[in-house]
Amino acid sequence: MKMLIGGKKVDASDGGVFDVINPATGEFLDTAPMATDEDVAEAVRCSKEGLKEWSAMPLLEKEAILNRFLELLEENKREIMILLAKESGKSPFVSLFEYNQTVPIFKGYFEQARRLDGRLLVPGTELGHDARTQDDMIMVTHEPIGTIACIVPFNAPMLLLTYKIAPALAAGNAVVAKLPSDNPLGAMRMCELMLEAGMPGNALNILTGSGSKVGRWLVENPDVDGIAMTGSTEVGLEIAEKASKRLAHVSLELGGNDAFIVLEDANIEQAAAEAVFTRMATAGQVCIAPKRFLVQNSVKDRFTELVLKHISGVKMGFEPNVEEKLEELLGGKTAADDPDVLMGCIINEEAAKKVEAQVNHTIGQGAKLAFGGHRDGTYYEPTVLTAVTKQMDVAKDLEIFGPVMPIIGFDTTEEAIEIANSSVYGLSGCVFTQDWKKGMYVARKAQSGGMVVNGTTMYRNAMQPFGGYKMSGIGNEGFITLEEMTQTKTIVMKGFYSES
Repeated sequence: MKMLIGGKKVDASDGGVFDVINPATGEFLDTAPMATDEDVAEAVRCSKEGLKEWSAMPLLEKEAILNRFLELLEENKREIMILLAKESGKSPFVSLFEYNQTVPIFKGYFEQARRLDGRLLVPGTELGHDARTQDDMIMVTHEPIGTIACIVPFNAPMLLLTYKIAPALAAGNAVVAKLPSDNPLGAMRMCELMLEAGMPGNALNILTGSGSKVGRWLVENPDVDGIAMTGSTEVGLEIAEKASKRLAHVSLELGGNDAFIVLEDANIEQAAAEAVFTRMATAGQVCIAPKRFLVQNSVKDRFTELVLKHISGVKMGFEPNVEEKLEELLGGKTAADDPDVLMGCIINEEAAKKVEAQVNHTIGQGAKLAFGGHRDGTYYEPTVLTAVTKQMDVAKDLEIFGPVMPIIGFDTTEEAIEIANSSVYGLSGCVFTQDWKKGMYVARKAQSGGMVVNGTTMYRNAMQPFGGYKMSGIGNEGFITLEEMTQTKTIVMKGFYSES
């Protein structure tokens, strides 16, 4: 695999590479360039030329390129889905989900660009400094920010890259993106298809390499005008600090310790089933997956019993016949039709060891291991922790990015809200109850960017503004937030409406 700089497929300037492997099997897949600071500088330099060309192109021409790209994406669907599954150790079902989300996101943002038309202010509504504004035409317009650095994580590389580059490009910006080192292949293939479709090469530059180095070089480059990043809160804070020194635009979607609240009048069977399914999806490596399970004490034992029943049926492994499963999926088969869908691995052994250490830390604080708790290489068993109290780290700020379910009891609705809000995070949350008024009350009181009543935390609709409270980020993604990829300019035509 090669990087994309200035419309060309290139190696690192010093020839450095790293291996991309299937974390589930250890199979070697490809090498990728280890970008240098010179490569980053060149990509940013090219983006400035691309910005001129892309921002000046009429939207109809941009849409023609988009439509051609989507045709190529469909033609190369099988190849991309296989890459996504193998490089991430995922089930083909999860790869299909990621692929299917990508197409409408591109379409939606470019459709919203048609409505990014600014506005005229009503003349004479305010006196203004010179007390004569009644004859003035005042236009509020939107212009591209400039070069947007897009930094994406491993857990959904193609989808999360799309959530960054689609609005950036739709708003007329140029892009320099940094792909995750663990699994850059599928996302890179998608970007290659964009260039094949006619995207100006300077407008879309894609880098690979060390996250700590390439990301830092991008963020510190004075010619990068905006930064859109999904990742850890720790890295997000570093980016915000560096970007603040030149007041670069920043959009950060960061960590979360999402609360899954179950009140005593809830449908406990539904709540337990959804809790297990959404926590185990992609081995728990989803930013808005539920991570703290707050259950009213009167039904906690029943909820725990059902969770243990469901979780005992979760199977781990990597689908050996990826191509065959893919054909079944494309033929209409769904995960519900296949009882043998496998939960994949953690993205790498270092991350799996971190999950293991966090579980052991929580047990050391007094939690009981009710199920699982063992690691084998990159695989970590589905795990249930009971006797978790609200004083423990996992009940507050310890985000476990893995298939772990700490169950925390509470007595009253107010106590549930207190525990949920005790975290520094506030990305998503949910509450299960058959009393809709009570559900709305909890949703209003919860300090998070999103709340779902009688559904899981893992809910994201591209039409909604998606972002977090507190240490879970700054800014929003979603079609209705396209303006976040622009800067606003006011143009005044002084005396335009006067007779003379």
